[in-house]
Amino acid sequence: MNAKGIRKLYKKLILGAITVSMVMSLSACSGNNATKDKQNKDKVETSSQNVDKQSYYPVTITNYNYAGEKIKVIFDKAPERVLTTNQTTTELMLDLGLEKYLIGTCYLDNPILDRLADKYKKVLVVSEKYPTKEQVLALKPDLILGWKSVFADKTLGDVKEWQQRKINTFAQRNTVKTVGNFTIENGFKDIDDLGTIFNIKDKTDKYVKDLRDRLQKIEEKTSKVKDKKKVLILEAEGKGKYRVYGKNDLVGDMVLKAGAENLAEKSGSMSVENIVASNPDAIVFVHFGDDKKIQEADLVKEFTENKALANVKAVKNKKIIITGLAETWAGGVRTVNAVERYAKELYPELFK
Repeated sequence: MNAKGIRKLYKKLILGAITVSMVMSLSACSGNNATKDKQNKDKVETSSQNVDKQSYYPVTITNYNYAGEKIKVIFDKAPERVLTTNQTTTELMLDLGLEKYLIGTCYLDNPILDRLADKYKKVLVVSEKYPTKEQVLALKPDLILGWKSVFADKTLGDVKEWQQRKINTFAQRNTVKTVGNFTIENGFKDIDDLGTIFNIKDKTDKYVKDLRDRLQKIEEKTSKVKDKKKVLILEAEGKGKYRVYGKNDLVGDMVLKAGAENLAEKSGSMSVENIVASNPDAIVFVHFGDDKKIQEADLVKEFTENKALANVKAVKNKKIIITGLAETWAGGVRTVNAVERYAKELYPELFK
């Protein structure tokens, strides 16, 4: 190749190198701009989320004091240090994925649900029954959840005292007599309030909808029953006496939704003689105790080994349904499961 050809080739190579260099530089700039754009977008989204959280609060809910009077409870932000004082509220917090906010819990009526056991093990158990005021103050909670009874003078005292300390309170509706009859619906309202308090309404709306849908399916099945089972709902008080749950109680509503008729109009006491006279088709037997060793077969003996009850239809036909207090009082994650189980035991032919 002559000198002229060499110079042309050299120029082409130089131009090619410059072109490649420019393309790479532009590409790098474009990549940097894209990265900066993404970073800016992420910052904007994070900032927007923070603004959303800040603009959501404060929120106000209606709740109750120990006297059953309505009170307004204001939350300036989501609670971060929550003490649950009863099993129903503990299991609700765990099931809604709010365990990171739990600083303590107490008072089991029955063994904790198996599917929540691992979460429960990580929570401090403050006391076997209700805690003392001193124990609660030492924990520095910003919210106390539980039954109305925890706010009695002999336990933690009225809610006003706690609110003066900037500690909010929440009593489950089905433990407050002034609310009226205790119902499954009241339990759904409690869950809805928790959604408002913790700004998780999307989750609680779906949670409640799923429960309503399940309940509706149960009622659709049991509505076909023409001859409804007549039921007594009992809890042993000792010495041959029983507490009977009426239609005004949560478990009364649960039995109704399961397609049965509660023979007791209102709650009260009942003797063995009263049970014989009522002659129920089935007995729903409420028990409490957090010992996992308690077996249903042993609980059933309360009736099967009492000769005075031998001719009662529920005993003769072995229609004694065992249910825990954690299922039947206040309302929580177990309520609809229990209704379904009652319906299946009362009308097994509907669920084949």
